[in-house]
Amino acid sequence: MAILAFATAVVTVAGCSGGGGSSGSGGEGAEAGSGNRAPAGTSAEGKAITDYLDYVGGKAGKADPNMSPITVGWVNSQGGQQEFPSATSAAQAAVDYVNAELGGIDGHPLQLRTCFIAQAEEEGQKCGQQLVNDEEVSVIAYGAVVTGNQSLAATVDGQKPIVVGVSAAPADSTAENTYILYGDQTHVLAPWGTYARDVAHAKTAAIVFPSQAGSNSAAAATKRGLEKAGVQVKSVGYDPQATDLLGPLTAAGGQTADVIIPMTDAPGCVNLAKALKQIGNTKPVVSNPLCLSPQVAEGLGDLPVGWVYGIAQVLPTDTAAPDTRVFASTATKYGVAKPDISNPYTALGWDEILIIAKLMNEIGGDKISPEAMGEQLAKFTGPLIMGAPTVQCGKYPDAPAVCNDQTKFYKYNGKGQFQAVSGWLRPPA
Repeated sequence: MAILAFATAVVTVAGCSGGGGSSGSGGEGAEAGSGNRAPAGTSAEGKAITDYLDYVGGKAGKADPNMSPITVGWVNSQGGQQEFPSATSAAQAAVDYVNAELGGIDGHPLQLRTCFIAQAEEEGQKCGQQLVNDEEVSVIAYGAVVTGNQSLAATVDGQKPIVVGVSAAPADSTAENTYILYGDQTHVLAPWGTYARDVAHAKTAAIVFPSQAGSNSAAAATKRGLEKAGVQVKSVGYDPQATDLLGPLTAAGGQTADVIIPMTDAPGCVNLAKALKQIGNTKPVVSNPLCLSPQVAEGLGDLPVGWVYGIAQVLPTDTAAPDTRVFASTATKYGVAKPDISNPYTALGWDEILIIAKLMNEIGGDKISPEAMGEQLAKFTGPLIMGAPTVQCGKYPDAPAVCNDQTKFYKYNGKGQFQAVSGWLRPPA
């Protein structure tokens, strides 16, 4: 399940990067160009979204309680062993903020109609039936939905648009009338090839990953992106229970590769960092976001210093970024717990609701319908809040629900400090 986060921003890192020393396991990541010059292969940065009122096209002040409410269906993994309640709390906080300060939706109060999936695939059918039959619901939004995707989409069957933040479920990418705003696993991992070629200037790469569902597809997507960029790749899987990763790392050519890419979970990140230290690695390490887990910092004394991390969203812990500062201050004002701010699903829940509010205001409060929302989503070109400056839904015929294929890369400099080392990168041409 943790592989879902491959397509997201990052897992929580707040408070996990104390400790004075480097793990000594990572080489220095490639640096960005000097000044304001973006590295080769970087797309336009766009302007950070800090004025939410302007972004959603609202009217300052409160929604009119005498007007009929406008309802967004909300589905989230919640109530089971694998749950993401912060996504829901952020979505509700965004709704409260829209109603309190942004004038609601053309004056109408905004509200959520929630349905939670605890653990079973058939629960997706239940949520689909509930929301597709609710005449007040004009659009369905996902928080972190890790199971039930396929049955829910089949039940809705395109009758109402579905908005997804990020996805690692293949069923989402091909679902009818579905819009994955920040991208899916396959398309946001392809830019690893662009980064390796244009920023790290690598000719060879070593990928190491646990042989299990999710990791296999993540490694394959990354390999395709690297090979399309002209980088020679050796990819080696290992037993997910293995703790000594020196063998797989060596088999992947880690001692000679220009760049090393962990496509693993938090325990694997720790074990690979130790293996890299054993071989005295000095080459760049370009990781998926799971290596930013607090579990990694606990296992090593700090996150691996010098490693680079690719994410499909502005790093929530990048306090130097104006959009992350505005998100943190506004979301906490409306009830989001401070420790949850750096959780990617918190940011995505917040962002999705504000983007939906923007599209609804463009339609007009009295004209909102599933058909109107679907049309508005289909022509949405961005920018994304804390995300890429432009998107194109339907760009990929084999994955028509995917709207974004851009990733941004950050280097960890130790003691909680991150540095952007690229702008938004697309898959290699």
